Amino acid sequence: MAEAQSGTGQLQEQKKGLLIAVSASVDKIISHFGAARNLVQKAQLGDSRLSPDVGHLVLTTLCPALHALVADGLKPFKKDLITGQRRSSPWSVVEASVKPARSAAWPR
Repeated sequence: MAEAQSGTGQLQEQKKGLLIAVSASVDKIISHFGAARNLVQKAQLGDSRLSPDVGHLVLTTLCPALHALVADGLKPFKKDLITGQRRSSPWSVVEASVKPARSAAWPR
């Protein structure tokens, strides 16, 4: 019984760590924009050409944290009508959650 509780506690700590990593990354990005005094400065701080720090923060802290969080809850395989089953990935979650936008240039 004690081993089961210990395993559950470790799993909870692991999942808590995933959320803490996302939260810490978001805090870093928010503090990056905290120096701005107006909307123009915020836009400049958000442009990775003018402020490479924001790109670095997103690519090295936020993306890996979100990837780990999404990957944690995935089942290893997903049923597929054609192939039977295929390996799950965080990218498949992104693809499934995004609807293609209708463009004015596309024929209706």
